[in-house]
Amino acid sequence: MSDFQIRTAQNVGITQNLAGIGQRLAAFLIDILFLTIFYYFVFYLLSFIEYNKYINSWAFVSVLMLPYFLYYPLIQYWNNGQSLGKQIVKIRIVKKDNSHPRLGDFLIRWIFRLFEINLLPGLGLIVMLFSDKAQRLGDLAAKTVVIAEQHKTKLSQSIFEELEQTYSPVFSQAANLDEKSVQLIKEVKQSAGKHDNSAIIKSLVTRIEHVLNITKPENMTYHQFIDTIVKDYNYYAGQ
Repeated sequence: MSDFQIRTAQNVGITQNLAGIGQRLAAFLIDILFLTIFYYFVFYLLSFIEYNKYINSWAFVSVLMLPYFLYYPLIQYWNNGQSLGKQIVKIRIVKKDNSHPRLGDFLIRWIFRLFEINLLPGLGLIVMLFSDKAQRLGDLAAKTVVIAEQHKTKLSQSIFEELEQTYSPVFSQAANLDEKSVQLIKEVKQSAGKHDNSAIIKSLVTRIEHVLNITKPENMTYHQFIDTIVKDYNYYAGQ
C-alpha cells in the first residue's frame, strides 16, 4: 500500500494511505453482492404481481434499474465517500486535497464507471494499474482518490497527554482550543517529524500564535512550544 501527500486548507502536508487495488476490488465485489441480494428480494416480491407481462415495457425496466444506477453516486455522497462495500473494507473516496467530494464529483465518477466497468469491463483496472495514485478514469476526471482509513482511536484518547501531578501550565490560552484543533496540531507535528520538515513546524507555530494571540518564548524551541501547548490544553481540559 502506497501513501499520498495531501495539503490541508492551512497549506500543511499530511500523508494518507492510498487504498490498494485489492481493497477496491473487494469493496466492488461486496457492493455487487448487496445489489444481487437486493434484486433477489425485488424479483421475489414482484413475482406476486406477475411482473413478466411488464418486462418488455421500457418504463418498467428503467424504474427497475434505477436503484442500481443511483446506488453508487447517492450512497457515496450521503455516506461520506463510502458505499457499503467501501465501508466494510474501510476505504473512502476523497478529493485530492482531502476534502469531501461534491455530488457532482460522484456523478462524474459514476458516468465514467458506465464505460470503465459496465461497458468495457477491466478498463478501470488497467488504468488503475498504470496510475501512480491507483486512480481510474473517473477519479482522474473528478480529481478524487480512494484512501484506506487507518485504525482510529477515540479522539479523547489520541490527544491525551499524561501529566505530572506537579505540572504547571504555561499558556492559559491553550484552554481556548478544542479537541479537533489539538488533534490536528499533533497530527501535523507527527507528519512533519517523519519528513523532517521544519518549514511545516514553523508554519504550525505561527498558526498557533495567531489563533491564541500569544508569542513563542525565545527560550523555547518550536517543538517545545507545540508540546507545551498540547500539555497545557490537557491540563485545563482535565480540570
